[in-house]
This record gives sequence, C-alpha cells and structure tokens, in this order.
Amino acid sequence: MPVAIPQTVRRSLGEEAVVDFMPWMEEWLSESIKEKAVPRDEYREVLSRLEGLEKDVSLVKEEQARMRVEFREDQVQMRVEFREDQVQMRAGLREDQVQMRAEFREDLGQLRREMNQRFDEMNQRFDGMHQRFDEMHQHFESRLDQMSERMLVQTRWLIGSIALFGTILTIMMGIAQFTP
Repeated sequence: MPVAIPQTVRRSLGEEAVVDFMPWMEEWLSESIKEKAVPRDEYREVLSRLEGLEKDVSLVKEEQARMRVEFREDQVQMRVEFREDQVQMRAGLREDQVQMRAEFREDLGQLRREMNQRFDEMNQRFDGMHQRFDEMHQHFESRLDQMSERMLVQTRWLIGSIALFGTILTIMMGIAQFTP
C-alpha cells in the first residue's frame, strides 16, 4: 500500500525529488525492518522461554509472599522483645537518674557550704581592709588638718610681712617727702 506524501512536502521538495525519494525510503524501511524483525521460529522459542520465566516468576512471587509473612512474624516478635528491653532500660535509667539527682543535690549542698564559708572569710578580710582604710583616712585627715593649719599660719605671716613692708615703704616715702 503506497504511502501518501503530504502536500507541504511535495511543494517544498518538488515533484521530482519526491519521486526519487520514495523508492529510496521504501527500500531503507524494508532493510531496517529486516534487520530488527524476529523470524517465527525464534519468536516461538522466545515465547516458550517467556512462559518458563513466567512460571519461575510466579514461584518467586509465592516464595516472596511466604518470606514476607515470615518477616512480618519476625518483625512482630522483635518489636515485642524491643519493647520489653525498652521497658527494662527505662526502669534502669530512672533508677540511675534518681541516684544521680541525689548525688547532684549532695554535691550542690557541699558546694554551697564551701562557697558560704569562703564568702564569710572574704567578708572578714574586707572588714579588716575597711578598718585599715578608716585608720588611714583618719591619719590623712589629721595630717591634712595640720597642713591646713600650717598653710594658714604661713599665709598670715606672709600677709603680715607684706603689710609691714607696705607700712615701712609708706613711712619712708613720707619721710622722703618732708626732707629736702
């Protein structure tokens, strides 16, 4: 049965090219089909092999179904055993946790007592330092009072000396004014 060539192909290639192309295309297709086609005898042989494979696959499927059932049973048993082990582990962990908490509380109480003792020692040291600072402050205040008093005395002497010099200068200028 000849294949009809679309009009767009006829227009674009031209009538002469279509006439040359069609026999070549038919020959190429027949060669390609011959290369890839399977003869009837080989097809029957392949078909019989496929039937054998189909039987084998059904046996494999049955075996797989049986193994799945066994696997599920084993899985259920493992889950039961796992849960029992898990319950035992939780009980052991709870006991360990209670013991650890008790030890932690004891250690924490010991640490608090030691810290309080050290804080008390530090407070005593700070009290001693505070007392020394008070003594030093009183000593410096007395020294500052003495220095202040000395500066006041020296300032009075300075002012008195300046006033004396001013008086002497005034007297000397008065004398110098009245003497020819």
